[in-house]
Amino acid sequence: MSPLNIKITYKKLFYLILFLGLLARVYVAFFLDLTWYDPDTENYLKMAEAIIDGNPLHYFPNGLPLLLAGIMLIAPDNVPVIVVLLNIVLQIAAVILMERILSRYNIDEKIRLIIIFIIAFYPHQVDSVRLILSEIPALFLIMLSLMFYSYGKYPACGFTGYLAYTFRSTLFFVLPLIIIYDFFKGKKISALKSAAGFLTGVLIFIFLEGIGVVGSPDNYEDNLLVAINSYGYDIDFKLEESGEYEIRHPVKTYFNFILNNPVEYTKQRFLSLWCLWGPIVYDDYSFKTLVIYSIRFPFFILALLAFIFRNKMEYGKDLVILMSFPVISITVIHFFFFSIPRHPFVAEPFVIVLSVLFLGYLIKLKKSKKI
Repeated sequence: MSPLNIKITYKKLFYLILFLGLLARVYVAFFLDLTWYDPDTENYLKMAEAIIDGNPLHYFPNGLPLLLAGIMLIAPDNVPVIVVLLNIVLQIAAVILMERILSRYNIDEKIRLIIIFIIAFYPHQVDSVRLILSEIPALFLIMLSLMFYSYGKYPACGFTGYLAYTFRSTLFFVLPLIIIYDFFKGKKISALKSAAGFLTGVLIFIFLEGIGVVGSPDNYEDNLLVAINSYGYDIDFKLEESGEYEIRHPVKTYFNFILNNPVEYTKQRFLSLWCLWGPIVYDDYSFKTLVIYSIRFPFFILALLAFIFRNKMEYGKDLVILMSFPVISITVIHFFFFSIPRHPFVAEPFVIVLSVLFLGYLIKLKKSKKI
């Protein structure tokens, strides 16, 4: 058969995107002189080692430390390589899961391919594949949870949704939002099944804490203090401005700050929101870094418009709302805490979906001469 006679199908294009996305991630992770370690990586590794030693630490959520501990037990000499390879696999798997969700909601094939292509090659998604952090497993798990929901597997949706939270605590509200949404739609049985799956995850981790396998996460206490000592990109992680009393009573200190400094607190919150979704304007970043992070801004604006006009879009508001839940959860939590450039990572694929759907809606309106 002549190359000119090869039929280009949706599946062929989809698999080509996956293959090229896989190559891009392998190249970034293994052929560029870039670190695999973030400042938080060492803490995750210490937590994993403490789990193995039987003296678990109380800091980050336990999902990634448990995963790292398992890898350390199986292949202690190859932990970084295995984690980065797993990152690559989970990122590609997340793209496949998103395609399954979009197919379930009967999104047009051309729109699906555009979404998949952007997610597969979105700079921040590709660049982050090399880092030993909790974002990529969390993205895979929350995507898996939403796929289960889309196909009516509600207990599995709830359980995997809770597992996603054990990797990234900013995903905590996703399942409660789904449960509340279903309840008010009259899908009470579905809501109860999702809640049962979520509660199962809660009970499993309470049991693990009870028998001393893991420690209860408490980094939110430090984060409360960081939040009221941070102004946009100027973040005081070392808490140099906090006294002994503040460090011992972080929750009380946080709310006292709100009462005593309402204007300052409001300013901090909107600076945090800007650092989460606004274009980067930070002199210390290279041009490449500015590009990687700053393109989130137009995508976020389009996603916001998709949510606002969800009742008018022909795709059905259920998909728009479902895609919005991870974005809402991450945005709300970081609004009340603080934000750094990597924090939008898990929300980015959902923002991309919403923005492309809204652009598709605008194009159809224009073609119908309604705008």
